[in-house]
Amino acid sequence: MHFIRLANAAQMALPILFLVHCSTSQKKASLPAELVESTFRYTANDTDNCAGSQGICLSSDAVTRHLPAGAVSGKVSIDQNVVTNADYQKCVADLHCEKNAYSAKLPKALAADSAPALGLNFEAAMRYCAWAGRRMPTVAELKAGLTDPAFARTDYREWSNDWALSPGASCTQKDRNLCEPANPMGICSGVFPCNASLKLKQTVAPQSAEVTPLAHTTKDKLAFRCASDFAPSTAAPPWMLKSPPAPLADPAPLSASERALLHNLEATDTLNKPICKEKFTSPAHCKDPVTYFTPNESQNYQFAPYIRNLGGGYAGVAADANYSYIAAARSRFVWLFDFDVNINALHRIIRAMVLESPTVPEFLQKFEKKNNKSALEILEKYYKDRDDLDFIQQVYRNNFASLSKHYKASAAPDKKQGEFGWLRFADNYRYIRLLYTQDRITIVPGDMLKDKSMRSIGKSARALGVPIRVYYPSNAEEFWNYTYNDSNYKKNILSLPFDEASITFRSVHEYPWHPTYRKGFKGFWHYVVHGAYNYQKRLLLPHYDYMDYFKMHRVVSKTRADFSTIEIPSAIPKGILEQDR
Repeated sequence: MHFIRLANAAQMALPILFLVHCSTSQKKASLPAELVESTFRYTANDTDNCAGSQGICLSSDAVTRHLPAGAVSGKVSIDQNVVTNADYQKCVADLHCEKNAYSAKLPKALAADSAPALGLNFEAAMRYCAWAGRRMPTVAELKAGLTDPAFARTDYREWSNDWALSPGASCTQKDRNLCEPANPMGICSGVFPCNASLKLKQTVAPQSAEVTPLAHTTKDKLAFRCASDFAPSTAAPPWMLKSPPAPLADPAPLSASERALLHNLEATDTLNKPICKEKFTSPAHCKDPVTYFTPNESQNYQFAPYIRNLGGGYAGVAADANYSYIAAARSRFVWLFDFDVNINALHRIIRAMVLESPTVPEFLQKFEKKNNKSALEILEKYYKDRDDLDFIQQVYRNNFASLSKHYKASAAPDKKQGEFGWLRFADNYRYIRLLYTQDRITIVPGDMLKDKSMRSIGKSARALGVPIRVYYPSNAEEFWNYTYNDSNYKKNILSLPFDEASITFRSVHEYPWHPTYRKGFKGFWHYVVHGAYNYQKRLLLPHYDYMDYFKMHRVVSKTRADFSTIEIPSAIPKGILEQDR
C-alpha cells in the first residue's frame, strides 16, 4: 500500500460522494462483454457525475495519467482533507475501530481533535474508511489529488492502497502480473492482504510522488484520507434501517406467460458431482456426503431488518430457512436451487404439505409418524407424473422424524426473533402458502459452479422484468476460489439482475470473520449482509477471487461481534422499490 507526503495543517476530513463507476481496467475484458454490459440493466443511478461531491472529483484523465500503460480509471471522489483524531474517535466510539494507542505518545498539538490521526497501521486506516463507507485511495488517485488546488496538503506521508516490491526483491515470473499491474485499483485490485507474494509490501508516496515501500504494520507518523467510486454512499447506516420499505400488498395471480417464464428455465445444471470422502466439507470438486435438511444458523434472524419488504425476486440455496427470508422480504418470484438432490426433494415435500395445510398446526401434523401414510399419498397426488416420485417419498420416510422436531421448534415462540420465521407467525406461513398456491415458487437443480441454472434464473428474472432483490448462498461461497471452472460462479453472480436495493446475505465461519479487536465472542457463524449491486462491481475487478477478500470492506455491528455489513448503500434512487411492487 502507499502513502503520500502532503503539506500543512490538518483539517476535518469531509464526507465524499460515492461515484458508481468502479475503477476498472482492460483486464475486465476476460469476462464476456455481453455479460458485463447486461449486468447493470436495473441501474437507476449509475453515473460518472461528480456534481455535489463534498470531496474532490478526480476526472478519469487526471487519475489515468498516473497509471501504468493500459489501465484506465473512472471518475473518483477523494476526501479534501485527511482523517482527524476527532473523526477516528467516532469510529472507535462505534466499536468498529481500535483505540489509537500511538496518540498518547504524540505532542499535545498532534493529539488535538483537529490534528491528523497519526500512528495508525494500514489495517486500522482501512477499517476506518470501510466504516465511513469509503476505501483507501491509490497512489495514482493521491497524485491526481495533489494537482487540485482544493486538495488539503499536510506535512505527513499518507497511506495508499497499493503494493510494491520490498527493497532488493526481484519479481518472479509467477508474480509478474502483480509487479507490473495494469489495473487502476493497484496490485491485486487493492485487495488486502495481497497473498500472491510475501515479497510485496504496502507503500507510501511523498509529495514528490516518489513511492516508498513500508510494512503494513508500520506505526510511523503517517496520515490517511479516504476515496470512493461507488454511488450512492455506503456510509452507515444502510438505507433500509433509516427508511424501512413500506409493507407490501399480496401479489395478484400470475398470468400464463409469467408462469411459463418463471418455471420454464432455458437450461439447468446436471447434478453429477462426486461425493467427498470427508464429512462437513464441500470443496469445488465434490459434494459433502451430509445433507443439511435442517438449518444450523441459529442467529439468522439478524438478517430480517435488511431484507424486510424488499419485494422483487428471490434466489437461494439450502433448506427451509429460505421460507423465513422469503416471508420477511415478501418476495414476488422465487427461484430455489441446490446441487444436493435431497434438498430439491425436500422443497417438493414442503410444497405439497404446505398446499395441503391451510394452517401451521396442520402442516406440522403432516410430519407426525401416525400421518406417514396420508403424507405419502399427498406426495403421490402432487408428483405422480414425476420420474423421481419414489425418491421424494423415500426422502420423506428417512427424515420425517427429524423434520418434525425441527419444524415444531421453528414454530415455537421466541422473543429474540421478533416476527421472523415462516412457521412462527401465521401471516408468514400464509404468505408462503399464497406463493405456492399462485405457483410463484420454482424448484430447480442448480450448481453454483456450473454455467446453466443461475444464468437461466437471471434470464428468467429479466424476462419477467423483476430484479433479484434477495440472494442467499448460505455459506457455500467460502469453500472455493471464484475463478474455479472458468470463473463460473463470478459469471453467475454477474448474470443476476441486481439493483441498488438488492441484498445478498450469507454465513461464514467465525475465523477469520469475528473481529480480533472485539474479544470474547465464541459463536460458530459470522453473519454477513452485502450490498448485492456493489458485490457485482467488485467482481468486475481482477483478483476479487475469494469470499475473504471482501472482509476488508466490512463494518462490524456495534452491538454484536458476529454480524457485519459490506457496502450497503446509505440511500437508493427514489422510486426504485415501486418498479416491481
